Amino acid sequence: MARISLVLLAALSFSSGARAQGAFDPVSVAYVLCVTDETKKLALVAPPIATEVVIERAFGACGGVEAKARKALAEKGVSAGAIDERIMQIKKFIRLTAPDDIGRFRVNKVPR
Repeated sequence: MARISLVLLAALSFSSGARAQGAFDPVSVAYVLCVTDETKKLALVAPPIATEVVIERAFGACGGVEAKARKALAEKGVSAGAIDERIMQIKKFIRLTAPDDIGRFRVNKVPR
């Protein structure tokens, strides 16, 4: 959960159009939660998948949530450029932090 908070705080650094919507809008939160949940699921599959592949598959699995987020933000009047920047910044931050999270998920995996 600390990582999610950091991602959302990082979202505060967006352009003015995106900033007007705030980092904690429901669509951005839903997208971050989707990617985080998918990353955890994929990190725990056996045999292990390469970290970079886990991250990219998580983004792919959340494509529908990303599309809904983009649509909702556009309906609120956020410019396409600001939406692209928001999504890009979220993905950039996740790509930076997810390897540590993936390693932690794998180390803490409890055999069943």
